[in-house]
Amino acid sequence: MALELIPSSFRCDCGHEFDFCEGTVRGMKDDSKKRRKPMQLIDSEDNKHLIEFAKGETTAVICPINGRCKITGWA
Repeated sequence: MALELIPSSFRCDCGHEFDFCEGTVRGMKDDSKKRRKPMQLIDSEDNKHLIEFAKGETTAVICPINGRCKITGWA
């Protein structure tokens, strides 16, 4: 169960945490409303983890160890 910590930070099931600018996450959410396919944001610290956005929401963390982990809520 991946978690959204604050509007711009996330935690993967494997324990990896990501921190982005709020404007970046807000922009990805807005852009994902206009697209049919999910969009992905790459973590610059560890290029193997991705954050997935679809229909204006953060939907999943894609982890190299655990695969696709749905974001289940807030911490």
